Parts: sequence; C-alpha cells; structure tokens
Amino acid sequence: MMNGNVIVLGSINADTSYRMTALPNPGETVIASSASASPGGKGANQAIAAVAAGAVTRMIGMVGDDSEAAAQLAALALRGVDIDSVAMRRGVATGRAVVFVDDSGENSIVVLSGANDLLDGDVAATGLASITTGDVLVLQNEVPADANRAAARLARSLGATVIWNAAPAPTVAADLVHDIDLLVVNEHELKQISGILGIEATVEGPGSSALGDLLAECARALDADAICTLGSDGAVFFADGLSGSVPAPKVRAVDTTAAGDTVVGYLAAHAGLPMEERLRLAAAAGALAVTVVGASSSIPRLGDVRPVPVARTERTPV
Repeated sequence: MMNGNVIVLGSINADTSYRMTALPNPGETVIASSASASPGGKGANQAIAAVAAGAVTRMIGMVGDDSEAAAQLAALALRGVDIDSVAMRRGVATGRAVVFVDDSGENSIVVLSGANDLLDGDVAATGLASITTGDVLVLQNEVPADANRAAARLARSLGATVIWNAAPAPTVAADLVHDIDLLVVNEHELKQISGILGIEATVEGPGSSALGDLLAECARALDADAICTLGSDGAVFFADGLSGSVPAPKVRAVDTTAAGDTVVGYLAAHAGLPMEERLRLAAAAGALAVTVVGASSSIPRLGDVRPVPVARTERTPV
C-alpha cells in the first residue's frame, strides 16, 4: 500500500568512488584498487530509491551549466525519476562528491555543494506547485535549510506528508525543520538534534532503551514520528505514542554508500503502511544495498527485497 507521489527536494551530485583496502589516516597516501562514477547526492539517491520501491517520483533540485549536469539528469531520467522540476544555474558547477570505500564497506565522503547550495524557496515553490493531499515530500540537509523549511511549510499546508532525513547532522537551531511528519536519523544525527533541542542524551549503546527514550523526546519536541537507523542492528522508532524496534537482515557488507538513502526512499514510497511493516521493508532494502558496490547503482528494486519475518515486534508506550 502506497500513498500518492513522492517528491524529493534535495541534492544532485556527480559521484566518483574509489575502492581501497583501508581508509587513509591524516597525512597518509593510499592506493585505490578501482574507481567508478555514478549519479549521487542524498536527494538523487533517495529519489532513485523511491522509484525502485514502486513510487511515481519527482526530483526538485539544482544543477550547474557544466558537462556533469546533463549526465546526472540523464542518469536520473533513466532510472525513472521525473526531472522536470530540476533547475539549472548558469556559471556554477554541478555538485560533486568523492567517496572512499574500504574493504569492510565503510566509507568517507567529501562533498562540493556547487549548485545545490543555491537551491532556494522559489525553486522549491515552483516544484511543489502540484503537490497535493496524499503526496510525500522528502527533505535532507544537503541543500540550504531555508529551502527545506519553506518547502515543508508549503507541503504541509497543501495536505502532503513531510519526511525529513536530518543528514548531514544539523549543528544549529536554524538548521531544524519543524513542519514535518517523520524524522529519520542515525544515532549521531539524533544526538546532534537532541543537543540543539536541549534534551540530555544518556545513550549507552546501539539499541539501548535509552536510545528509544531519546528518540521519543526528540519526536515529541518536533511533534512528529521518528526513526533512528542503527545499521546492522536495524532501527528503533517512535510512532503514535509507542516505541519499538525492528531488525535488519544479516548480510556481508561491501559498501555502505547510499544504504541510508535507500531506507528513506522506501519509507517515502510506502508511507501508507503501518510503521512497523514499513520500516521492516525499508531496513531490508537498506541491508540489501550494502551487499553491492556503488551508490545509486546499489539500490534494490522492490521485487528483490525480503523483509525479516518477525512474529512480534516489541512496542511500548513511552
């Protein structure tokens, strides 16, 4: 069961990935074993994931007038993303990212925002002109916070659901987006947001009950449901006054790039499902993504995703 269309407001990057035995330490030079190029940016990845999950998806973003722009837009269109609401700014570069991946699948990423940093409320409003009740707007933090806040307010006023993936982690109160229905974070991002909100973090480790309590407090402060992803440990959630957790399938990770974006895209595409079922599907898709090398190229299609069967998920009032 899915809601209406998915609209992703976010970044579009040209990704170059380098594979190596171990990530370099400061001052260290390492030799890469391979390199590859692909469309990227959290926004573009999440749009591709929403399409892979079965949703009609439109991208709102900004590219430059360089050679990379056409390549990234063509790649998005090839994956089924509607790019009619992507604007072009002359005299600037399309966003770029360099991704380093080690043999355990962990990564380090350097991003040059380029045109993404020029996305504003006017571009957002134009792209959201046709959004309506039942649609889902997805936001992240690789475009200016002002654009995110303007888009969230407009989408909510027109009856759409708003998902905010607060990544990269916000650092100041001005980065927060309040007109949201669902917050999606990892543990680091959750602690950053709790600090901004003045909520004391007492988390002792992944999956701890303290983590669920902290998530619930942040969710209440933002008047939204919330999910905290925990990688191979699955995720915890707070929805409708109840906290719970779901597992992730056990897999051998080769590249964690875009796994979180896969989760967000699946959550958006299946916003009509109950939270537990929706999150188990998204967690399974994210786990499958880490078994494939690459960013957007690792995002699995719905027919290949098998959620972990769970007879009972603990849900407790918080």
